[in-house]
Amino acid sequence: MPQPRSQFGWHHGGLPSAALAALLFALADAQGGDPFDRGWIAFDSNRMGNFEIFMMKPDGTRQVQLTRDPAYDSFWPKPAPDSKTILFVRAPAGVHDNDYSKVTTWIMNSDGSGVRQLLPLGVYGWSIQGHPEWKPDGTKIVTIGGVKSNSQIYILNPDGSDPVRVTSNGSGKARGGTNIDPSWHPDGKSLLFIGCPMSFCIASSHEIYRINADGSGETRLTGDQVADYDPYYSPSGRQIAWLRNSGGARWGIYRMRLDGSGQQPVIDDGGINSKPAWSHDAAAIFFHRIPPSASPGSVFNIWKITPEGKDLIEIITPRPPYVSEYPAVITH
Repeated sequence: MPQPRSQFGWHHGGLPSAALAALLFALADAQGGDPFDRGWIAFDSNRMGNFEIFMMKPDGTRQVQLTRDPAYDSFWPKPAPDSKTILFVRAPAGVHDNDYSKVTTWIMNSDGSGVRQLLPLGVYGWSIQGHPEWKPDGTKIVTIGGVKSNSQIYILNPDGSDPVRVTSNGSGKARGGTNIDPSWHPDGKSLLFIGCPMSFCIASSHEIYRINADGSGETRLTGDQVADYDPYYSPSGRQIAWLRNSGGARWGIYRMRLDGSGQQPVIDDGGINSKPAWSHDAAAIFFHRIPPSASPGSVFNIWKITPEGKDLIEIITPRPPYVSEYPAVITH
């Protein structure tokens, strides 16, 4: 859940075409389909001053703005498996992802209409929430909830009801601090998450775990004594990509086999590389990045790279003077 932030300022930029958005949805409605096909990317950007949710083609073209509410920073978009709705989170404008005690969870139709809150502040007695992820069949949501020092993983209905706790402090297990950053296996039967193998957690003690959706079979996959975050299965379920902070402002994306073996960098070049998102065919990983050679004033932009660490490409060009981040790919 914690994300590397830019040391530089954030700036405003221009608007995407509202006419393009209207055209896309009109054509989709006429054809009885959805405007966003497999491969489209949801992301957030502060080009409006506050953060709003956008969609774009995987090559960075046809950018469409979906949310429009300057009272909030809207971020972390997650299209549903059928692409008809999009989960996202909000915090008051200016807060963004720096304080999860102010984050709430929302949902909207894929055309930006029907915006409604699923999980308000303080729901179920939680003081923090965030990182919602759709189950691959669209029947459930996994998220974090609880208090900052003891957050846990919960599975809920798509309307935010009936939370079922998956993780625990362990009934005698040593691991008992925070549990964050859940994501689903493609078969929907198990989850990845970040846990702490001790009661008092520091960043370097965050490790990757696998657990069955019913809370059984917890298995630790990493033991590297560095900060690990945001693990995601590839669409086939054959690989795991995740975010690693090797120290200071050095953030890299790594991949490994399902049992935790074969760990190797996808990109760890001294820059700030964050939050992997697999393409629908597993041929690429999308992420947001500030290169190591970035000049003062540089901000996060969305890039892609192959899982083998080749063909690094900046998606939104020319490089904009505003943040674009948290890419999420429609994979179904």
